[in-house]
Order: sequence, then structure tokens, then C-alpha cells
Amino acid sequence: MSRRTGSSHTGRSSTGAPLRPGRGDGAPRDAAASNAASDGWVRHGTALPSWTDLEPSQNRRRRTSEGAFLENVSTLRFSLLILAVAAVFTLYVGHVHATTDLYNQLQQARTENQRLHLKHNRLQGEFGRQVGPSVIYERARELGLKGSVTYGPPITVEPVE
Repeated sequence: MSRRTGSSHTGRSSTGAPLRPGRGDGAPRDAAASNAASDGWVRHGTALPSWTDLEPSQNRRRRTSEGAFLENVSTLRFSLLILAVAAVFTLYVGHVHATTDLYNQLQQARTENQRLHLKHNRLQGEFGRQVGPSVIYERARELGLKGSVTYGPPITVEPVE
């Protein structure tokens, strides 16, 4: 297939018809040429336009090897991709297990903290019962001390400057 674009070649075709100037795509170059070319086609030899010549260039698809994704990927890249996915999956599973273990340790620490708080409150109550005012007054009477209703004058402390 041969087509001359922008050709001003004049002469006779193989059929004997005179050749007219044109782009070769069927469109006349100007109004004067459109009057002279009633059919709109300029023929160059025996070449006829193919379907791709008639289709606008913006509608044409790229000429790439169309096939499955795996056909376009090399074996080495595919194996590296599989190893990368396996490594990411392994890291994810390890992270999940580590998080679970950390959560279990946190629960144990909370339980221990609550137990220690309860023990502290119990011991503080026992200490308060042993050194409370009623116990101190009772021990003082056992030692022979007598209670007095009068209290001494209040003590004031001057701040040191």
C-alpha cells in the first residue's frame, strides 16, 4: 500500500484517468479542487486505504503486546514479587502475635496493679486502726496518764524569711 500525502503529482494512472492533486485521504485540498474532484478521492496507483488509514489517529490503540499480566513479567520478577508478598505476610502475622502477647502482659499488669492497690488500702486501714486516737487514749490510760479537758494555748509558727 502506498499513498502519497501532499503530492502535486499530475499525470495519468494505470487506468488512464488523470491524477488530481490532493492529500490522498479523500478530502479535497481547497474549494477549487473540490469542484474538480467530484468523487473526493485521489488515487495513487492501485493502493487503496486500509481500515487503519480511515480511522482517526486519536482513536487508534497503542501497539503493545497485549497479553496477560503474568506473560509480561519475567520469572525472576515474579519470584521476587512472591517473596516480597510472603515477607510482608510473615511480618504482619508476627506483628499480630506480638500485639496479642503485649495485650496479655498488659492485662496481667492491670490485674497485679489492682491487687496491690487493694492490699495497700487494707494495710493502710489496719495501720489507721492501730494508731488511731481511740487506741492511743486507751494505751495512755493503761500507762497511768490522765486526760485533761483543758487544752494549752494554740501554737503559732512564724514563717522564716
